[in-house]
Amino acid sequence: MITSKEKINSNIKKEIQKLNIKLEALIGISKKYSLIRLSVFISIVFFFIGLYVFNYKTSATIIGALLGIIFLVLMHNHSKIEKSIKRFRIYIQIKKEELARSELDWMNIPLLDIGIANNPTFIEQDLNIIEKHGLLNLISTCVSHESVKVLRDWLGGKNIDKKKIVARQKIVGELKQLRRFRNKLLLKTKLSINSKISKNDLSEWLKSESEKKWLGTYTIFLTILVAVNITLFACWLFNVTDSYYYQFLLIYIFFYFAGYKYVKDIQFVSEFLYDEVRKYSSIFNFIEKYNYGSSESLKHFLEPFLKPEYSPTKSINKIFLTIEILNLRSNPFVWIFLICFAPLDYLLSIRVDKFRLAIKKDFPIWLKTWHDLEAYSSLAEFAYLNPDYHFPVINKSSKLLEAKKLGHPLIKHDSKMSNDFDISESSMTNIITGSNMSGKSTFLRTVGVNILLAYAGSVVDAEKLVLSKVNLFTCIKVSDSVVDGISYFYAEVKRLREIIEDVYNSEGDSLVLIDEIYKGTNNIERIIGSKALIKYFSNENIYNMVSTHDLELVKIADELTNVKNFHFKEMVEENKMTFDFKLMDGPCPTTNALKIMKLEGLPT
Repeated sequence: MITSKEKINSNIKKEIQKLNIKLEALIGISKKYSLIRLSVFISIVFFFIGLYVFNYKTSATIIGALLGIIFLVLMHNHSKIEKSIKRFRIYIQIKKEELARSELDWMNIPLLDIGIANNPTFIEQDLNIIEKHGLLNLISTCVSHESVKVLRDWLGGKNIDKKKIVARQKIVGELKQLRRFRNKLLLKTKLSINSKISKNDLSEWLKSESEKKWLGTYTIFLTILVAVNITLFACWLFNVTDSYYYQFLLIYIFFYFAGYKYVKDIQFVSEFLYDEVRKYSSIFNFIEKYNYGSSESLKHFLEPFLKPEYSPTKSINKIFLTIEILNLRSNPFVWIFLICFAPLDYLLSIRVDKFRLAIKKDFPIWLKTWHDLEAYSSLAEFAYLNPDYHFPVINKSSKLLEAKKLGHPLIKHDSKMSNDFDISESSMTNIITGSNMSGKSTFLRTVGVNILLAYAGSVVDAEKLVLSKVNLFTCIKVSDSVVDGISYFYAEVKRLREIIEDVYNSEGDSLVLIDEIYKGTNNIERIIGSKALIKYFSNENIYNMVSTHDLELVKIADELTNVKNFHFKEMVEENKMTFDFKLMDGPCPTTNALKIMKLEGLPT
């Protein structure tokens, strides 16, 4: 029987196939246009020169002009075909990445930039959030670095209020249904932006303060000089006065360049604005004009784009004419001619400053909304590609966590084992024992990762997940440091001490996940220390999950009523060890260290 996920993957593959067929057709058309253009160009040269040589000048001019018009039309149409080819190539790449995310094909999932993963938190390290094959890299379809940072922040395990989580879930749920919008937004963004936006220069420019205190006054003065000069030129033209306009033109030019300190940066600003404004105008216009139908939560979130009086498109379009005029500065002869009739550098500099002030307040809001939208779209794409995932219920109940078919999103669908699991006051401490490689560490991460997804407003890898608000702490990936002279055991002790301090500084319930407790020290002291810590957590009403190889620790359940044992087991068949990764009640009845030694031919 074909599952919903397999059906989605099959549909994506069909889309890629259809897009490739269209792309090949466009490439074929483009090649034909190239040949026709070459033929027309050769014809122009042949007919024009041939007829001109034989003194058919009129015919040569007419035929040359007609063929020239045909050539220009062909150029225009060929340019449109080339743009379509570029669009199809990008869209095919988007679809390939979509399929790769669905199939966990890490070779074809684009990596996050190295700078994104700086200064990882303990939770990010322990739960594989920002590593090469981590959760953030799997989920993020963002183009802007700031959008990735938003998504990373949402996946950071912050205990936010239920209202905000539910609001996020509604937006993600509505965006999940708007697949066409998500695809077109991503395509539009990739077409508008050649590379990932690592910083926003336009935002920095908007924050700057103008130091052109006397620009307005000086511009009025130059405008008066221009008006006087034009008047004198008109008078001379109609023989009213002598040619005094020469002198006034020289005076105007002198003062024009004397005050150039006010507009010396105008060339840089015009080029800068041309690049920066162009990046966002197409994206913002698409967001603004799209019909969102009955997606009320999404429309409410996108209000900064949907209010006609604060339209980003209208505001940004006001500067386009200014930018186009400023671009004429690239031709010095044209520009010198134009400034004789108006102090353009000064007038346009005032125009640019007015534009900066006009959008100074609104642009950061548009930008922040777009960054959040990219993050929401990533979560919506994650939900779409995993139809068997569901939104969790954030609700205070007798149980801290109640899960059915809880799985790990970084494990491929066909090899994943999902488990039922709950944490309540009667199981405040959960001790998980089991053989090496049986799934203990992965299960701790499974619980942690799904809590992070829940608080981000995402779907979770579970048929059902009911979760109370909880502060999450982890001690899973501990490492020593040769540089700092810190042993593995001491690093673990420091981390656990920090967790205890953080728990006491946090409001509400806390859940601590500890993998292979105190594995950096000897067996006797490890068991003594582990028992003490587990009893401490139990007595202080701190929810915790602890994985261990030490079967001695399971006896704590006989001493304390709120301790529960679970285990994973292994099977040895035909000299081969296998695991079913199924969470079972009670302590582990078997060990496998000696079996592994024996299977590998070591003395036992």
